[in-house]
Amino acid sequence: MATIFEFLHDLAANLNPLHSLRTRLGLAIGSIAFVLSILASLIVGHTSSELVKVDVGQSLAEIAYQMADKLDRGMFERYRDIQIISTLDAIRNPDSSVSQQRTLLEKLQSTYTDYAWIGLTDEKGIVQASTGTLLEGKDVSQRPWFIYGRTASYIGDVHDAVKLAKLLPNPTYEPLRFVDIAVPVMDLQGHLQGVLGAHLSWGWSKEVKKSLLPPVEERNKEMFVLSQNGNVLLAPPEFSTVNSLSLKSVEAAQRGMNGYLIEKWSDGHSYLTGYTQSVGYRNYPGLGWLVLVRQNTDVAFTPVRHLQQQIFIGNMILGTLFAVLGWLVTAAITNPMLAIAKAATSIRQGNKQVKIPVLQGQDEIANLSRNISQLVSTLTQQEKDLKASNDQLQLELTSKLMAQEMLRQSEEKFRQLAENIQEVFWLQDFKSSKIIYISPAYEQVWQRSCESLYANPNSWLEAVHPEDREYLFTNIKKNTDNAYHNEYRIVRPDGSVRWIWDRSFPVYNNLGKVYRRVGIAQDITEGKQAEETRLALEQEREISHLKSQFIAIASHEFRTPLTTILLSCDFLQTYNDQISYEKKERHFKKIKSSVKHLTQVLEDVLTIGKTEAGKLKFEPVPIDLISFCLDLVEQLQLSAGEKYRLNFIDQCVYGCKREELPLMDEKLLRHILTNLLSNAIKYSPQGGTIQFELICDHKSVIFRIQDEGIGIPEEDQPKLFSSFFRSSNTGNLPGTGLGLTIVKNAVELHGGQITLDSQVGKGTTFTVILPLNETVAVEKTLMGSSEWVVGSS
Repeated sequence: MATIFEFLHDLAANLNPLHSLRTRLGLAIGSIAFVLSILASLIVGHTSSELVKVDVGQSLAEIAYQMADKLDRGMFERYRDIQIISTLDAIRNPDSSVSQQRTLLEKLQSTYTDYAWIGLTDEKGIVQASTGTLLEGKDVSQRPWFIYGRTASYIGDVHDAVKLAKLLPNPTYEPLRFVDIAVPVMDLQGHLQGVLGAHLSWGWSKEVKKSLLPPVEERNKEMFVLSQNGNVLLAPPEFSTVNSLSLKSVEAAQRGMNGYLIEKWSDGHSYLTGYTQSVGYRNYPGLGWLVLVRQNTDVAFTPVRHLQQQIFIGNMILGTLFAVLGWLVTAAITNPMLAIAKAATSIRQGNKQVKIPVLQGQDEIANLSRNISQLVSTLTQQEKDLKASNDQLQLELTSKLMAQEMLRQSEEKFRQLAENIQEVFWLQDFKSSKIIYISPAYEQVWQRSCESLYANPNSWLEAVHPEDREYLFTNIKKNTDNAYHNEYRIVRPDGSVRWIWDRSFPVYNNLGKVYRRVGIAQDITEGKQAEETRLALEQEREISHLKSQFIAIASHEFRTPLTTILLSCDFLQTYNDQISYEKKERHFKKIKSSVKHLTQVLEDVLTIGKTEAGKLKFEPVPIDLISFCLDLVEQLQLSAGEKYRLNFIDQCVYGCKREELPLMDEKLLRHILTNLLSNAIKYSPQGGTIQFELICDHKSVIFRIQDEGIGIPEEDQPKLFSSFFRSSNTGNLPGTGLGLTIVKNAVELHGGQITLDSQVGKGTTFTVILPLNETVAVEKTLMGSSEWVVGSS
């Protein structure tokens, strides 16, 4: 019995942390393991939660966008159907029989069963013909669709059925709801004959929803469609419908935003909600419907909680294992630890010669050290891997958003640009020959609707004068894959004849194959009617040609910096609290660079206006050329960087150092030298020395600029000073092809000349010779020029 009591006493003493270093170390190791386990669980849980939030939120926003897009496209098709039907002779001709009109309307209804009712009224609002004879002879003059449809095409928002509620079959016994579409019907003389109206069943939206619903239901996602003021138009069956929803996502969608957020709904639950607003499609303006897709956060974050539980349990087991291991090996650790502590104390006291002892035969200590190191390394690596996965996912999501935003911005800028020019601009699919876009100017020139061209891409040929058709068809057929231009006559519906000049060119994809054709047409009738305006007509053709090239270049020069600015702003707004200062600074630099580029392009456009108006003047003033050149070299050297060396050589023997300075236009001279020096830097991508020589004598001033860049192919040199022309070997180097045109015009205003000497791969030398003649006219104006004078290339 005494032996048992002694054993129990010794065991209690060994387990007492105050008396046992072994116990204290065991508890310390176990505590560290548990703390690291909890810390790892929190880190992984937080990071995973953010990843899932972004992933699920983007998917909900994408589904909402797809729903809004399908609704807009469906409404566009029905909107166009009614417009096309209203132009048919059977509808417009007052002599057409009611049965013939009814048959036509019922055929449309049978083709598209989403039409609940289609009817044709007279100008007083009496229904003349309708599908199923419903409401024929009834007065609908007080209905909004008739009132607004008398003057223009009309689309009304979703509303409950009024007169047709009891007349139409309703197997679901749900309230019938319609979307109204109405267009005015003009007789053959262009007078109002009546209104063609249609009630589109709102049940159609449920069919659209079903196309997205199966995958949505698998993730317990729910979809809502609201009117622009927030009234619920479509909701899940179990949702308690209210007149309107008051949510932050609704407010954001009403402001035209597209995204996702977490918010609490009226049922008290928290949901991850994706939202967007319909914006219309083509000429269908849209009704501003709001689309919401929500998912309960408990369901959305379930995978994260499971992962957190697994990591926590695994780390707790690992912590317990280390605590037990610490208890077993503490006896072997105690003495070495005391020796290490003694050595550490000596080091702390300033004895730098003392080293931590490494004891032989202490494999348990070495194993423990390696295990602790491996534990820390494992946890660190897990955090790095998780952060890398998060960065990769964030990059993929950002790339997807950038692609979508660039596409939307590109389409919007293209439409605005094309619709604000007076010429007819068109875009055609190469394989199907369908018209993708036609500018509104087509209706003014051809006096035919754009819709007729969308329906029949060859309908414009019907207006071509019989005497010009063979020439026109032959030229188009011969240049199927090439650019071409035509000059022909058309006969308008009123019998008037107009002369047309058009140009078309192919557009190539990334594989070098033609997939689009772009064209621009212009009415040149006035020029044909008077021979004395022939020269002005030639200038107008050249301007139209330059405009078509300007459209191609400006669409890229504006789209790229604008997209960079928008995406950087959106990125900073969305992730402002999550990104480092260095990343923010990089995005601010991108925005500043893009704004600077846009400013230069706008200054170029202003110079174009001055040139076309004949207001680009030569205004000479006395200039100290040596100081002027030195200042210019200093500015460009700062912007070029250490990769380039600008070497200025002054060889003036007369004219630049005399007391009476030469007279030159400082602004134009800066254009000349800045463009040539900037080009020497830009087209020397490998760097090198750029020689800048100034040579003066009693007759002239010579500027010679020589680089070691890529050079200019010999076949390109004769066209180098033409507007918008760029050398074939410039590749992806930026530029508009206008810089050397500016240089040439500025040199000619000084009464001088410019020459070049270039070899591919060896470099280029430009020589500018300006006369030192004080009798040069004080004011020269570039008059009658067909070139556009813009900024640097």
